[in-house]
Amino acid sequence: MLPLWALILIIVGAVILGLLLLVILPMLLVTLPIAEKLYRMQWTRGEHAFERGCSDASFDYHLDMFNQGMKWREEHLKNKVDVEVISEGIKLVGEYFDFGFKKAVILMPGRTETCYYACYYAPTFVEAGYNVLTIDPRAHGLSEGKILTLGKLEGLDLLRWSELLHDKFGIETVVLYGLCGGGTASCVALINKDCPNYIKGFISDGMFYSFFNVYRRHIIDEKHPVYPVIWEVLGKIKHRNGVNPYKTTPKNLIDKVKVPTLFLTGELDKFAVPFEANKLYELCGAKQKEIHLIKNARHSHLRYDNLEDYNKVVIPFLKTID
Repeated sequence: MLPLWALILIIVGAVILGLLLLVILPMLLVTLPIAEKLYRMQWTRGEHAFERGCSDASFDYHLDMFNQGMKWREEHLKNKVDVEVISEGIKLVGEYFDFGFKKAVILMPGRTETCYYACYYAPTFVEAGYNVLTIDPRAHGLSEGKILTLGKLEGLDLLRWSELLHDKFGIETVVLYGLCGGGTASCVALINKDCPNYIKGFISDGMFYSFFNVYRRHIIDEKHPVYPVIWEVLGKIKHRNGVNPYKTTPKNLIDKVKVPTLFLTGELDKFAVPFEANKLYELCGAKQKEIHLIKNARHSHLRYDNLEDYNKVVIPFLKTID
């Protein structure tokens, strides 16, 4: 026969467990379907997901930005070369705009964007004396692939694109331009042991401090319950996409980046907030580094929201890269 104190402990434990189940099970019945929907919409490629085109035409400013880029593309079709590489067993495609320079920028967009998106940024790069490589990241546009890996494999893809520019087109200087999550991919490429010495610079446009922080802000912005949804989605990414969202994140990578680095942060960026951009700047291992706050600029719209200030910062930086 169990002593009284043991019986009391068992009863109390059973009551606590019962209460937890009464709370947790109903909560999971609500949050697990939300997490699964978010994962399928955002982190794996559906039938019509991440196609070439404007990623969100519901915002007039985003559509205008896209249309301006496509206008520039149409005006420079004579300079366009369709390109492709094989990376980690899949085919990736892009468009290379060759103006005869010995320098080139690779624009790595964030989630949902393709090579068309980069065309909006091209005039600034060309003015600075750079050819422009616009790419469909893996699982986007015409590139192959089914899942996003938060920069883990996308960074290796950037190394393949850099090799193409150097070996086929004779480019002597490559600069990586990473938008939002494209910044993580750029960091992964830059700290890889096989990163070539002709990748000589990095521009971070709205790169977030940690994936957890930025994704939490997106979930709030989309008006979903944050907890435990964020843990559920990140768990799915870790197990299904083969990348640890808590590890492969800029705050854990930037200290190893040594090439000249320019951090751009938007005053009105509510996702990759300026305070955290300053923390990344402080952690960055580059001897030559700059950080600039673009006034009145929103996330991923720094050039669109303040073209004058953007050009005043980006063009001089690009011209310092040998």
